[in-house]
Amino acid sequence: MASEQRKACALDAVRPRIELFHSALAVTANQVRGLLAGSGNAEDDQSVALGLFAQGKVDIERFAAFAPKAAAVDGAVEAPIRAAHQVLVSLLEAGDDLFVVRIKKGKGLAYKVANRLAVIGRAFAAARVIELARRGEYREDLHADMLEKFPFTKWSSSERALAPALVIELAGADFKPAPIVSFLDAKTKFVFNVTGDAPAAGLARVVSPGVFVQQETGEAALEAFAGFDGMAVAALLPQTAVSFVHDPAAGASTHERFVVLEFPKETNNRAIGGISAAQQAEDCALLESLARNPAGSDETASDPAGKLSAWLLSQTNLSA
Repeated sequence: MASEQRKACALDAVRPRIELFHSALAVTANQVRGLLAGSGNAEDDQSVALGLFAQGKVDIERFAAFAPKAAAVDGAVEAPIRAAHQVLVSLLEAGDDLFVVRIKKGKGLAYKVANRLAVIGRAFAAARVIELARRGEYREDLHADMLEKFPFTKWSSSERALAPALVIELAGADFKPAPIVSFLDAKTKFVFNVTGDAPAAGLARVVSPGVFVQQETGEAALEAFAGFDGMAVAALLPQTAVSFVHDPAAGASTHERFVVLEFPKETNNRAIGGISAAQQAEDCALLESLARNPAGSDETASDPAGKLSAWLLSQTNLSA
């Protein structure tokens, strides 16, 4: 699948989260526009702002609570409210580009993702600034910087529940997804669009009981990922990677949650991006052990996954 097709597939998989976030922005911007004009906005106006996406899907009252409902703005606090409104408008105008992070070769994944989330967080900062201004509690020296960047660490639980998803484009040598774990909360989602050779089981160490994790090779199919209502991470990878799906809804035991686990026919037996062949083999072995049914250990001896992990380990010079 071509790179642009993979990008489109990744964006489609996170589209529900993006639309939800955009809808909240639209409602809030509409309310603030009315606030600045000296007239409030009724729920009927909010429905128009949300558009077709809202019909039967969005709780208007929930989004109405995202922004203040006052009918007019005191002249003394107009400036911060107007600045907050401009932030909301600029985020809306950014479109899909706001949710696509491109990692240049050799650049840090953690920094880039944290920075993009801080930019997105400006929407939540804007809502806070508006409310502070309305209550007469806004202080430029304390609160103005919030509109520049508002890091994920400062987001509330309700803000994290409304967080959009990110598509992360990067080379296989930079596919080291561990930093994503610190951003997994509420309903955050990430999709890696990986080009070139990549570690075979890069997402193995992202697996945890409540996180949907999927590695997909070949023709991408992320419908289950898109439909999962919670934290989720997916990666679109080359054919030399492992394909697996860890679905928290599939069972209480770890092995039950691995609904798919397929090892590649061919794999890279060399270091990739500083991750040695031995480390890659350990990640494959980790997946195998997590997916194995403890009650059926005798049956797993002939499991091709087990054979492949054993082969990977046997081909690696662990002493090096």
